[in-house]
Amino acid sequence: MHVPQRMDVLLVSGFLGAGKTTLIKHLLSSETETLGKIAIIVNEVGKVGIDGTLLKGQNVDLLEITSGCICCTIKTDFSQAVQEIHDRVSPDFLVVEATGVAQPGEILDILLDPPLCELSRIKNLVTVVDAEFFKAREFLGPFYDNQIQLADILILNKIDLVGEGGLREIRALIKGMNPGAVILSTRYCEVDLSLLLKASETEEWARISGSGHQDHDHLSGFQTFSYENAHPMDRGKLTEFLDSLPPSLFRLKGWVRLTDSSAHLDFAAGRYRLTPLDTPQPTALSFVGRKCNEMEILGGLNDCVMKKRIDI
Repeated sequence: MHVPQRMDVLLVSGFLGAGKTTLIKHLLSSETETLGKIAIIVNEVGKVGIDGTLLKGQNVDLLEITSGCICCTIKTDFSQAVQEIHDRVSPDFLVVEATGVAQPGEILDILLDPPLCELSRIKNLVTVVDAEFFKAREFLGPFYDNQIQLADILILNKIDLVGEGGLREIRALIKGMNPGAVILSTRYCEVDLSLLLKASETEEWARISGSGHQDHDHLSGFQTFSYENAHPMDRGKLTEFLDSLPPSLFRLKGWVRLTDSSAHLDFAAGRYRLTPLDTPQPTALSFVGRKCNEMEILGGLNDCVMKKRIDI
């Protein structure tokens, strides 16, 4: 009887904007020959896929699942994606980037149940925690704690944005939430990858009893919407727009076409970065927030569009 080769799985979790994609890019840009063949599944809760595009061209096979959360609304899509990668690519290592509002306990249950348990084994559950945003977690609900409590490794990222006293306090709090986890403090998710890739000490049978099924209302109240436009935007007006966004808009990412170039826009928790792109891109943005005035936000973006079309 043929026994299928099992893929090692690294599940990467963390709230919106914590640094999950940055971590995976760091992994892929490092010496990974010992891992063998790598494949990636990226889950985006919105309709516009951004992270998958950022990870393409890294000499890995990649599948992107959009418009939902793999831990609840699109479980079947996720299960089929894992089976497709196993059958078509047969990688040694599968990296799963969950959406920022996912409950990793539910994803673990999917991976630990047949048929996926016959195709994969969980290496580690890594959760990226935004140190600056951590104190605002209380209004997000139990899914945020679930991301921390089930992790084998907690990457406390963006430590340069909090003082030493604040960092000690946050480390103590997350240690109390998950005493058994390894906690790594980082900037830009620059970690020793050997710590992520060695086998977890948590046995798979223990994960089953530790993950548990939770209710699926963690997406309630979250909004996802998108914006696309081929016309260039005025950089000054765009900066004013970004500075005016409400705290209830947690995440904004994608591509922006400007008058003289295109840029990758990364906005999280009130901070943003525009990184120039080598090739022109039309504006395509994905938003995640809670109780935002969607019409007002999209109207503000439209006000940034140049009235005359300019080719770049």
